[in-house]
Amino acid sequence: MSSSDAKINLTLAFVLNNATVDDHGNAMQYPAPSAVQENIVKRVKQSTYAKDFALVWGPSTFLDPGTTSGDTKGYSANVTAIFKGPKGDYRVVTSGTNPKSDFDISEEDNDIAQTALSALISSAPWGTSISKGAMAGAQNILQGSTPMGGSLLGYLTNHASNGGTITVVGHSLGGALASVLALYLKAELSSATVNCFTFAAPTAGNEQFADYFDTTMTGLSTRFFNSKDIVPDSWSASTIKNILTIYKPDIDTPKKIQDDINKNLGALKFLNFKQPSEGQQQLTGAVNTGLIKNDDSDFDRQVGYQHVDAYLTLLGMAAGDVWLPPASTVRGEDLVLG
Repeated sequence: MSSSDAKINLTLAFVLNNATVDDHGNAMQYPAPSAVQENIVKRVKQSTYAKDFALVWGPSTFLDPGTTSGDTKGYSANVTAIFKGPKGDYRVVTSGTNPKSDFDISEEDNDIAQTALSALISSAPWGTSISKGAMAGAQNILQGSTPMGGSLLGYLTNHASNGGTITVVGHSLGGALASVLALYLKAELSSATVNCFTFAAPTAGNEQFADYFDTTMTGLSTRFFNSKDIVPDSWSASTIKNILTIYKPDIDTPKKIQDDINKNLGALKFLNFKQPSEGQQQLTGAVNTGLIKNDDSDFDRQVGYQHVDAYLTLLGMAAGDVWLPPASTVRGEDLVLG
């Protein structure tokens, strides 16, 4: 896909990431479906690169069930929608982590115990496993429906199964889920062309998963990651060590995160998580020294910037090209080993 596709897809991913955030930057609890839809349609139309894409299915919103924390019940955990482009292709877009949802963080992000992919895709080779969090997220999305559009698979079967082109898009957790959903849709819609386009994504599964993805999605995948973003390095024992020195010499990685990584390396080697390599495109990032205030939040501010805003810069986009809420500081420890 072209560089314009990267800008379109990042726009759609960021719109879905913030679909349940109001115009003042406040996360919506128990959001009305009409309000979520209005946010999506308005922000896509106001964007620089995706304004010609029409919302044709969804959004389908899975709300935090409150099973891990009653305080976060009712915030969105997954928001998914389908857009149709001016050339007739379809973009399936699903959201990344909602920092207001403990279910998102504790379950979908950080439940890295593994389960067989064959429970979702019967043709997946033996030994191909994904995290339980990724499985839960994918199932929540596929079981979702809308009053007029039915299920995601049902809509695509009716509109794109006979030679249509589908691209599954996601940023962060949404990217990990996109890699699973793309494989699922490719297995279910054999006459359609199914692509996968991700940004800032951690891997969803083990080495066998990466091999299965690379083989199945040859020539159909694009995976952008910023070299200064800690999230794509998560879970794989061979890459998570990068986080120990990722912002040196400007910023030290907090000792708690260093200790967590070193303590869990053995378990991660056993789980053998691996990133798919098909379509991999590294963006060479740089520490944003303007964010350094020599305080305890330096690392977290950098993590947030590198995981979101830096992708706009690295892809040649401007801050106003897509609506984003006011910057908030994320905790690096929430993104690394929980």
